[in-house]
Amino acid sequence: MRVNLKPRHLTAALTLSGIDLSTTGDVAYFEVPFKCQAVYAGLTVTVVMGGAAVVKFDRRNLAGSATGRTDGTIATITIPNSTAAGKMVYDKACQTSLTEAAAALLVTAATCRAGGGYWNGTTCENHPYGELQPGNQVVVEIISGTSGNAQPILVVDIDEEQFANLQNCLLTA
Repeated sequence: MRVNLKPRHLTAALTLSGIDLSTTGDVAYFEVPFKCQAVYAGLTVTVVMGGAAVVKFDRRNLAGSATGRTDGTIATITIPNSTAAGKMVYDKACQTSLTEAAAALLVTAATCRAGGGYWNGTTCENHPYGELQPGNQVVVEIISGTSGNAQPILVVDIDEEQFANLQNCLLTA
C-alpha cells in the first residue's frame, strides 16, 4: 500500500506554509512507523521561489542521532529559480542503492550506514537507499536557500513485515 508520511516541522509555524527556504540546516523530519520503501521525495512550492534552492532528504538509522546519517540518499532536490506556488519538484534517488563492490569497501558499521547500506554485524549490505524501518528517520535539510516556502513530501510503499523481525522494535511488557 502506498502512503504519504507526514512531516514534523522544526517549528509549528511552518506546518501550514511549509519550510522556509531562506535558511539552511535541518528543517523537518519524517518519523518511520513501519517497514517501508521510499518511492519518491518531493517539495511542493507554497510561496514562489526568489532563486534556486537545494534540499536534501537524509536517512538517519537511529531517530535523533547523527551517527550513520546518510547524505541525500533519499533525495537531493534543486528547486529552480521563479518556481511558482503549486509546482512540485521530486526525486527518486531512494530507488537506487550501493553496488556490491561499493558496499564491500565499507568495513565499519558507521561508514556502511553513512554510505547508505545496512550493517549486518560483520559486513555492509547494499540494501536500497529508501529501505526504511521503525526507528529510522528521514531529515529534510536545506543546503542552499533562497526566498520561498515549500512543503516536504515523502511517499512510501508499506512492507508487510512482523514487528518482531525488526531490529529497532520492542514489544512493551
